[in-house]
Amino acid sequence: MEIIDKYGYLESALEYVERHIVSGRGLQKTAKKARISEDLLKNLSLALRNFSEKQFFAVFQEEIEKRHSSVSGADVEISGADISIETQKGKAFILMNLVCDIVIGDEQEDVIKMDIKIFSKNDIQIS
Repeated sequence: MEIIDKYGYLESALEYVERHIVSGRGLQKTAKKARISEDLLKNLSLALRNFSEKQFFAVFQEEIEKRHSSVSGADVEISGADISIETQKGKAFILMNLVCDIVIGDEQEDVIKMDIKIFSKNDIQIS
């Protein structure tokens, strides 16, 4: 399955992660906007050091293929993305909500919504 981000939704979400969290610049402003403590955001920033988009896409593609393994020759088109910073049990994480269309040829076969929680560069949970 090929992942197609025709409108750049996923790319924009990942840019936000890189620019506002991984880089560690402007954490105070980002924390205030997200309504979480700056310390929690600093811990998340440290956990995301060396975050790999390549690894993210590998985990994402693997999960989609598990869910739709019966659809051969299908493409996954990202049709919406939303990103926020949340907390759970005293840890901050990035919550990315994606809407994906499963497309074969020119026909839409299915629409799936995925919640991706990114706790660290190695802890990415998809539901």
